[in-house]
Amino acid sequence: GGLDARTMPGQRVLVHGRRDLPGLVIEPPRQARPPEADEGVTPIDQLLVDVGLPPRRVSQLVRPGDLVSFAQSPLELGDDLLAGHSLDNRASLAALTICLQELQRRAHIWDVWAVATVQEEETLVGALTSAFSLRPALAIAVDVTFGRSSGLAEHESFPLGKGPTNGWGPNIHPGIYERIRQTAEREEIPLAMEVLPTQSGTDAMALQIAAEGIPTGLVSIPLRYMHTPVEVVSLKDVRRTGRLLAALISGLEADFPQRITWDE
Repeated sequence: GGLDARTMPGQRVLVHGRRDLPGLVIEPPRQARPPEADEGVTPIDQLLVDVGLPPRRVSQLVRPGDLVSFAQSPLELGDDLLAGHSLDNRASLAALTICLQELQRRAHIWDVWAVATVQEEETLVGALTSAFSLRPALAIAVDVTFGRSSGLAEHESFPLGKGPTNGWGPNIHPGIYERIRQTAEREEIPLAMEVLPTQSGTDAMALQIAAEGIPTGLVSIPLRYMHTPVEVVSLKDVRRTGRLLAALISGLEADFPQRITWDE
């Protein structure tokens, strides 16, 4: 969901048919486009994928609805940045992996479920069904947020390499927010407050209302060029996020859910 059509033409992709087929996203020739698509950016539904095979062979290997994914290799930028496709939300999964590795060395009272959800961009169904099935006592959504780049104002973006953000808004339980803030301060992990005046646009929206309702927090990793094949994150921010989550979990008291209120 949310792909920017401006970035699509010329991209290398994999078509996941009966076997994976390498392909290229191409714009049809101007004379082959409908009049309404003749000017400006070509809409995604007017783009084509060329896999270099005859039509009959393509019909044998590819069915309507088969998935297509970006196929570029990741690229290291400078000393700390990683560029690539699907870092939203692969960066979050990397942070969760670091968290679980840290928890092997940290004592913690709580049982922990780390879930990689599907369809966050379309219906939030992965978070809804996972939370409904697991019924956690509390939940932390891990996502990305807008990294600072040319053209973005400071109040709506966050610098890369300066730590994750702590979401604050209607999807967030104040007690969870405050414990995340306190943990970052204790562990000397830089953490920015991210004000979310409406819905957060993350799985936190689904976690908050699943089943009887779940106290929810949101930690996000700054990411540049969101929803493009060249998303950029700071590896330092990913590691810090994993450490923050592990420290948060290991510091939770057994009665923490009973102790938090809307004011604490």
